[in-house]
Amino acid sequence: MIKISFENLGAIESGEIEISPLTVICGENNTGKTYVTYLVYCLLKTWKHFVDIKLNGTLRELHKKGIARIDLQETVADSWQAICAQALEKFEEQFPEMLASNSNLFSKLKLNVYIPLGSQWQIQHYKNELRSNTGNLLITINKPENSTIIELAAPESEALAPQILGEFIEDKLLELILNESIPNVFIASTERTGATIFRKQLNLATTNLVDLLSQVHKQGADSLTPHQLFETIYGKRDYALAVKHNVDFINQLPATNAEVGELLKTVPSLLERFEAIVGGIYVTNNEGITHFKPKGSSVKLGLGEASSSVRSLLIIWYWLKYFAKRGDMLMLDEPELNLHPANQRRLARFIAALINAGVKVFLTTHSDYIVKEFNTLIMLNQDSPKLADILNKLKDYTLEDKLDANCVAVYMAKEHSILRPGGKKKSKTRTLVKADISPTLGIEAKSFDETIDDMNAVQETIYYGLN
Repeated sequence: MIKISFENLGAIESGEIEISPLTVICGENNTGKTYVTYLVYCLLKTWKHFVDIKLNGTLRELHKKGIARIDLQETVADSWQAICAQALEKFEEQFPEMLASNSNLFSKLKLNVYIPLGSQWQIQHYKNELRSNTGNLLITINKPENSTIIELAAPESEALAPQILGEFIEDKLLELILNESIPNVFIASTERTGATIFRKQLNLATTNLVDLLSQVHKQGADSLTPHQLFETIYGKRDYALAVKHNVDFINQLPATNAEVGELLKTVPSLLERFEAIVGGIYVTNNEGITHFKPKGSSVKLGLGEASSSVRSLLIIWYWLKYFAKRGDMLMLDEPELNLHPANQRRLARFIAALINAGVKVFLTTHSDYIVKEFNTLIMLNQDSPKLADILNKLKDYTLEDKLDANCVAVYMAKEHSILRPGGKKKSKTRTLVKADISPTLGIEAKSFDETIDDMNAVQETIYYGLN
């Protein structure tokens, strides 16, 4: 299980989080939930790029003999903590840029990350290869079952640049050893609705600017190409990495006739559940134009004509239909955006179905409806002969609508009294407080309960005061 602890992360002075099959962060506005979400996303998305496996000796041997061997236990596993420490240093340096932050907001940020290697990589057989554009075999990577030895063969290694060869080998080794530990992650950020509706304008602005710079280039700026000028002026990211990835995803939606993804091939009911929330389907033609078709209607709506909920759910629908795989992680920043309470409850049941299908989910939410629905599903996960009779009375639930309390971790972003290292008295600080979860009652979300109790007290005061 991945564990991340941090100090001075935006509004949160200190905190710790473990990534579970379902990880939920609740809290009031401006308590740091989105920063935690972006931290987790950026770590999982970029971690492999910061890990450095020493391959210089292996590459020399491969270049000289055409074959080489690597013992992953000695090269990676035995020194994994040191490798992670070096990767974390590089990540901390780049993290503010991933959030498009130019301020000193993260100057005091401290991180500690625990990413276990797991053991599945040692057991499985692994094979990969790299071929040239003409089909010639350039290198093969092979690991027998129940072995930590990687066998490399590159009969034409002199024809490959050492950097390209090293990057390919390192990428495949990390793919092998980290596949069990680090899921392939997809995020739906809170900016997803705006990214959907304004994507054409963003593309048009970029095209116009490149055209303008092309004219400048033709008129005499021979030392720089248009795209170099573009990168020089606009190379600094204006949006957090998660938002940029959402925009990139929306700009490359697959056509409707594309092949469905691995997850839906085995659990097709997931799409039916989600389309019941959306209220229809999306259609993208070969020219990249996307419409929404409401259920039971022949009308095609442009994304600007469709409801805000349709735009908000678009990227999740496309991820689910074409890209989702067992073992992936879906990150949802405020999934309740634009959704009626009834659909928020349906979304909670869909999330539970995803988890039961082998997908991890990480979400932040202000929705009491979503948390309470999780409680219902946790309560349904009990071994009792009475359960079948209960389900007969609950028309919206089936035997599949269950959520194991052991798979759920909920954190409240709030002020809390803690004992600081070296301190003698507890002091209040902004942090993450892990909620208690009962297998019979569900999640104890005090911040929601306190607000609801306060509303009830106010209404009782008014009612009895007037009557």
